Amino acid sequence: MGVRSTKDIIREARRKAGLTQEQLADGICSLQALSRIETGVSGVSPATFQALMERAGAPCHRFPVFAGRDDFDCYYRLKRAGFYLDAWQLPRAWDELRGIEEMGWADNRLYCQEWLLLQCRLQFRSYCGSHQSIYDALLDALHITRPDICLSDFRHLMLSQIEIRLLTALAQEELYLGRPDGCLAIHRQIAEYLANSKFTYLEKERMQAEDAVVYAKYLIAMGEYAAGLETADFHRHRMAGNVECAPLFELCFLTGLCHHHLGNPDRADVFLKAVFYSAQAVDSCYAAVCREYLCQRTDFLVTEYMRSLEAAPLKAYPFHGMDGAGLADGVYDTDSPDIYTFGDLIRELRTEQKISQQTLCRGLCSASKLSKIEAGDLQPDIALAEALLQRLGISERAFTFWGSEKDARFYDLKFKLIHDQLLPKETRREYQAEMERLVDGESALYRQEYLVDIAYEPEDPRERIFRLSEALGLTLPDFDIYNLSGCRLTWQELSILNLMAQSYQAAGEQGTATLYYSHILHYVEKNRLDVLFLNTFLMNVYLRYCQTLYRQNRHAELIALYERIDIAMLKCNINHLGGYLFYYSQVLAEASRTEEAVLAAVQSCALNDSVGLFRNAPALRRAFLEEFSVELKY
Repeated sequence: MGVRSTKDIIREARRKAGLTQEQLADGICSLQALSRIETGVSGVSPATFQALMERAGAPCHRFPVFAGRDDFDCYYRLKRAGFYLDAWQLPRAWDELRGIEEMGWADNRLYCQEWLLLQCRLQFRSYCGSHQSIYDALLDALHITRPDICLSDFRHLMLSQIEIRLLTALAQEELYLGRPDGCLAIHRQIAEYLANSKFTYLEKERMQAEDAVVYAKYLIAMGEYAAGLETADFHRHRMAGNVECAPLFELCFLTGLCHHHLGNPDRADVFLKAVFYSAQAVDSCYAAVCREYLCQRTDFLVTEYMRSLEAAPLKAYPFHGMDGAGLADGVYDTDSPDIYTFGDLIRELRTEQKISQQTLCRGLCSASKLSKIEAGDLQPDIALAEALLQRLGISERAFTFWGSEKDARFYDLKFKLIHDQLLPKETRREYQAEMERLVDGESALYRQEYLVDIAYEPEDPRERIFRLSEALGLTLPDFDIYNLSGCRLTWQELSILNLMAQSYQAAGEQGTATLYYSHILHYVEKNRLDVLFLNTFLMNVYLRYCQTLYRQNRHAELIALYERIDIAMLKCNINHLGGYLFYYSQVLAEASRTEEAVLAAVQSCALNDSVGLFRNAPALRRAFLEEFSVELKY
């Protein structure tokens, strides 16, 4: 299961799509550059690789190779900036974007294009930017790869995700600039394009939701509230299921606004308040924007409690356009001594973090194999590549690899089993049986993935613990929870520990569960783990730890835990934040910190309503009334 060469992948994808080299290269790189890539003379940056593969309508799985360290840093910072923007954490997104600009976009015009898109999203969400300036910058960004595009007719083009998002943002700005016909023309083409696209269903649903935000705004502006409600509410359901915070806030607000205009006050009250208090809970200025809109442009009853709460103020972020014309196209010479291979990345990150080869590769591979990988003499399979990145605190989900058909099928099954919780039992068993056949004879990492998936089949939590321990032993044979700080752990290993803690909790061994959660947090605090990696597991640990302490009536420890955890990180995931505040608010009430308790409870209710967990809010209101004689009126 080795990583394949980009030259073969791109050439095969182009031919399968029936494209000439001229058609594939158009706007992305020169024809000569593509020819050199397909013959293996030139390398290609991840951004350029992704753009070429999307143009060919092919999936871009995983393949990290960079032109240099700046290329890697710029690429990864763009992913962080996008993450913070999705979580409405604008100051942190601004810091990342400013750093990318200082790096000169790693001399890559596709990085500059994505940077301009993120900058425009930041300007829009700050509600301080000029709509004309945003429109002009979006158009400049689109012209980097599509200099001759006609906004009224681009159906025939093969578009990348960045280009689709730029067009969606342009449609929104057309509406804000008083040109609804231009907005509608772009929307119709995007909707048609996405309906027939070959993106993964999560990618497609996210882009369709962003387009739905714009279209619902258009419908509301035209007074078509019933159609606006149908559009906003349909995609709100989808985003709630995917816990996509970025479009979810706006879709909830638009859903509530349509209910209000249609004379459905109870439904409007749920959604409009859910958005306001949710945005206020994560310190987003969107709370202030929503409140001001409701007060000034509707007759919605804004309560005194809503008026009394502080909301993050609007803040302007300096911004200037950039056309990217003088930057390179992300193609580099494979003979260059500056090429930054996967082995270079692993070696530098390991050295910077002062981790020995033995510690990093423990249970994954031999130290001699790691040495060969770091020297560029050996290419790891995908599972090992991901595991090494994770043990260095980096999320592999930000990268693009590419493996064999066997790899692709294994990861497809893994994805379906993790993300589709409504799979019939028979289908799940079929997938698991296929996974077992695929892992036969493969490394311990692939088998570990399979064992974890089947570990939750037994109803007896002790049997689950036994199976999880077996899976963990494949990579950590001498594991000791008391010596966790001496290890470097993969996402799968951390997930196993979290699942074991949950199983101990189910078995009634609350103390053991607490011990596991405490040591996981100590591991996080001790090691340098990037925010994108933390986001893959830490929020669930926070929530489960909080729940365990609550059920043991260890209220003082739960309050102390709130001071220990990274609250800013928790606010990046509204699903887990809502669950955490569900328990934390009740503990505050027990401690007679009533004002804090009420605010935390109101925020929990709103966050749960935002993600569609409508049963939690009534349960919490009932608990406050029955146990503390406090009626949650908000």
